[in-house]
Amino acid sequence: MFGLYLHEHREQRRHRIDYLGSALLMLGIGTPMLALVLIGNIGGVAVAGLMACGAGAMAALAAHERQAVEPMLPLRLWRNRVVAVGCLAGFFNGALMMAISGFLPTYVQGAMGRDAIASGVVLAASSVSWAFASMAAGRLMIRTSYRLAASIGGVFLVIGGLVLITLEPTSGLLWAGTGAFLLGVGMGFCNTAFIVSIQASVGWSERSSATATTMFMRIVGNSLGAAIFGAILNFGVYSRVPDAGDAVNRLMSPAARQSLGAAEIARLTEAVGSSLHVVYLIAALVAVVSLILALALPARLSPTRPLAERS
Repeated sequence: MFGLYLHEHREQRRHRIDYLGSALLMLGIGTPMLALVLIGNIGGVAVAGLMACGAGAMAALAAHERQAVEPMLPLRLWRNRVVAVGCLAGFFNGALMMAISGFLPTYVQGAMGRDAIASGVVLAASSVSWAFASMAAGRLMIRTSYRLAASIGGVFLVIGGLVLITLEPTSGLLWAGTGAFLLGVGMGFCNTAFIVSIQASVGWSERSSATATTMFMRIVGNSLGAAIFGAILNFGVYSRVPDAGDAVNRLMSPAARQSLGAAEIARLTEAVGSSLHVVYLIAALVAVVSLILALALPARLSPTRPLAERS
């Protein structure tokens, strides 16, 4: 279908790869993530050094990208309101995704005591709802606007986040699956609306850069979300159970869980549940930010009104 129906005019010319920009971006994003992952295992001076290195690299990147002939991360795109809002939303939604895919199975297996199949079923609820919500968002955007579709998604994200906050170790899989389902609906509406609005708000020659930028911001959100939420979980567990060791890993497996005593299981379950409760509180706040960003999109912009407002 692409070969038959996608007709595009391509201008053949030589390109210059932005190697320096790529290296600076790697340092600017990688060193803070490394600091977050290793926090508690390395000294405060080392953490501060990694953070400073990341900040310096990002400052150098901003200066370099303004002068690069073909910048890897075109900063001029951020002057476009739709691109800026969409990229920020991609970042926060990427972090929120980790609260589902990375840490909901930990809650189901570690706090609820269920097996990996049960956690897979819970995650499947978000995957299925995400797919159908994306299709619904596409139809809704044509009839209304990007902002309405993204706002509906933001509301579902907030409700799903509130459901996760109320999770208890005694909660059933249905309640955990409901939270995942609602968050999947929110992701389907939000991600579809934001990425299509970004592609429609720039010229043909900039669509690849704009799409890559928003996808990159989502990946950065994934990575930072995993690092921050993981640090919260680890800190919470080991502050409550300093001698936990590898007991948390055994807690995650129903077979290995039987080797733990009832009192130890109760301590570890409470530590994991309480720590992930903090994770879901932060995830709910991130969902609120996503809703605010959805409301910041131009009111009448849609696939049928691409030039209504581009500021």
